[in-house]
Amino acid sequence: MIVMGYGDERRSGAYPVAGPSGPGRVDWVARTSAPVLCPPVLAAGVLVVADMVGTVYVFDAGTGELRWRVPEEDDPGLVVRDEDGEWPDPITMAVAVWRDRVFVAEADSDQFEHYEDSDSEVRVHDLATGERIGTVPGGGYPAVVGDTLLLYGLNDGVRAFELPGLGPLWHAKDAEGRVQTVPAVGPDGALYLPGGFEGNKTHGGVMRLDPLTGEVAEFDEDQGEDEDEGEDAEYEGWDVTKAVHAVAAEGLVWLPADRLRFGEDPPFDGAITGRDPRTGEVRWIHRMPKTPAGAVAVVDGTVFAAVNGPGDGGHGEPSFAKAVTAIGITDRVVRWTRPLPDTGAGTPVIADGFVYMAVRDGRVLALDAGSGDVRWEVDLGERILDKEEMGYFDVECAFEEDGQVIIPANGVLYVRTRAGIIAVR
Repeated sequence: MIVMGYGDERRSGAYPVAGPSGPGRVDWVARTSAPVLCPPVLAAGVLVVADMVGTVYVFDAGTGELRWRVPEEDDPGLVVRDEDGEWPDPITMAVAVWRDRVFVAEADSDQFEHYEDSDSEVRVHDLATGERIGTVPGGGYPAVVGDTLLLYGLNDGVRAFELPGLGPLWHAKDAEGRVQTVPAVGPDGALYLPGGFEGNKTHGGVMRLDPLTGEVAEFDEDQGEDEDEGEDAEYEGWDVTKAVHAVAAEGLVWLPADRLRFGEDPPFDGAITGRDPRTGEVRWIHRMPKTPAGAVAVVDGTVFAAVNGPGDGGHGEPSFAKAVTAIGITDRVVRWTRPLPDTGAGTPVIADGFVYMAVRDGRVLALDAGSGDVRWEVDLGERILDKEEMGYFDVECAFEEDGQVIIPANGVLYVRTRAGIIAVR
């Protein structure tokens, strides 16, 4: 069994497991040579992790014991922090796992690029031993959907390969400029890939791909207006979806958006949108006085979202989550809002009636999903990093999503941190 990022193939954020049975405590720390910015993958009793300099580790999911790592030793010439205390450009990708195989993009400056004449490659490792058992020519961000390996190239679209043979299936060259994150899978198997943001090139929106042919069924950068808004839909502004994964749930495709309000201060507010999965038209919208701070979770008729502080966020700007909020889908009424004790890290994770949310100073909060009340919190003793805190945030170009922070399993939470992976029981 593989525990997927963001809960399931729909990326709903909901997990069919229970976390710690009572107030959580730190059980063990699986240390890495550099901070972890990528969500770990839980598969066959192990955790697969990539740190910010591209080293891949496999830890025992029960004890945190190291099973293998690639490379086996640290490069003594590798600079984790320079003499001024600055971080190098980190590797923020997630590794991908299919059955007994681990897919890892090359850790170089072009790891997410793919061109016809590219000499980059995606490595294939044996999950049990770490042995390198194959390669896929060309670079790309790896994601697995069913028995298909997808590789995203920012400038050359999405390529698909059948598993286990790795034979090429299709190449959607029109699917360039996609956010480097996992796709959401709709009820008919369609893949939903959000667009990144770059001036005069890609302005958000969502693309629908046929999983069998790679045909682009819908590409919509226009954020539209909800058919139920009436006169309230008239405003002077520009909505741009955030560079985060989409969610396919409750019959819609969900994306948060930032709205630039011309001539106003602060210049941004936000919205959460639900789109028709076939046409891309906005069918549901909830306007917010503050911008969303990342992707949403959607479960049991409720949308959960982290929200920025006043004036923070906006397309091309980093997020500083200050609260978590829950919104009813049927009536669009805010059920509750819970302020966070520090800047939020990652997006809300839902499991067994709890909303788990981390903050940068290294705490994890367990909130009651129905009321937002804090049931318990635990201090990990290690900070949780993201691109903004590390000084790696391009205000002109947004194509990467900060990796999921918390992965729940039965009786445990796995949390990515500056020190590695910390297990909370």
